[in-house]
Amino acid sequence: MAMSNLASTLRERGQLEEAEAMGREVLALQTEILGPRHPDTARAMSNLASTLRERGQLEEAETMRREVLALRMEILGPRHPQTVETMVNLAITLSRRGQLEQAETMTLEATVLQQEILGPQHPHTVFSMRLLSSIRLERERLVGATQGSL
Repeated sequence: MAMSNLASTLRERGQLEEAEAMGREVLALQTEILGPRHPDTARAMSNLASTLRERGQLEEAETMRREVLALRMEILGPRHPQTVETMVNLAITLSRRGQLEQAETMTLEATVLQQEILGPQHPHTVFSMRLLSSIRLERERLVGATQGSL
């Protein structure tokens, strides 16, 4: 756990290369000790995916996020707050990859679940609603730019 916290601290301080190395080590240890299907292993994978996203390694981050989502769906269920949080994180990664339609769909689904589970005023729900608006605005901007160039 201490190594995982250190990896997160390194990421937050912008020391992404070190955070990635430590995150990979944490994930390897968690997988070896707890197994690949343990919730703590999924958390280590999620943390590493965040670091990869921040480093711009979006394809690997997306792959890892999808794996975390599948694990959490199976282990925790589709309505668990951590599962829904993973959906939001995947949507952010998809958005950064320019996959705005998929990002919008994922964010909308997560937002609906958060409203039901956490309530409409919960900070996570509000964040997801803002993310959804941002993605929709970016899609509209791109459509307008495309139409303007025709």
